[in-house]
Amino acid sequence: MLSKEYNGSMCEVTSMDNKLIVTGFIRMTDEGVEIYNNGDRMPVLKFGSQVKLSLHNPQLGMQVMAGEVYLSDPTFLRLVKLQVFAEYEKRRFFRLTIDHSADLIPIGKDGAQRRGGKIPVRVKDVSLCGLQFECEEPLALGGHYRIRIALQDNLLETLDFVIRRVLPRDKNKNRYGGEFLELTAHAEQRLCSFIFNQQQKQIRRSRS
Repeated sequence: MLSKEYNGSMCEVTSMDNKLIVTGFIRMTDEGVEIYNNGDRMPVLKFGSQVKLSLHNPQLGMQVMAGEVYLSDPTFLRLVKLQVFAEYEKRRFFRLTIDHSADLIPIGKDGAQRRGGKIPVRVKDVSLCGLQFECEEPLALGGHYRIRIALQDNLLETLDFVIRRVLPRDKNKNRYGGEFLELTAHAEQRLCSFIFNQQQKQIRRSRS
């Protein structure tokens, strides 16, 4: 049973194979969970279709569920028979493909800045859990870094992360996967808003 405290939270609807369908906000009703997105035309889905629903709330955190389409028209989507997904599924949601410039600053495990200049990188995707980026410099697995990147309204955000994966090189660039460390509620909300707004823009472009 989904807590009514999620009412009004941002959400993302995807197919069961994780293809993005629509983003919006959640509305709890006696008939089921409804998704709306403040004026944008929504895709009409077939009755009984299985979809995934991921919700984000700054206080409650993230929730991932699966459900069935009961009603669908260009203004809203109603889902029923919601069931909670396993914890590991959450990393697949709210992931955004981007190509943004940013700067890395080496830090210690205590968060203190280490000696060394800024490292220019290109961020290739970002989620609420972490990011993937490429750069020319070789970096060590397990290294701690601070990234400064422009997010919502082009305001700089500073986020700490640790390198968890070293990926195959792409076009002579080193590629890495990083996991964010202890995001503040404010930073998490700004990151979620940025991903949400960019996803909406991508959906509009795909329909035009």
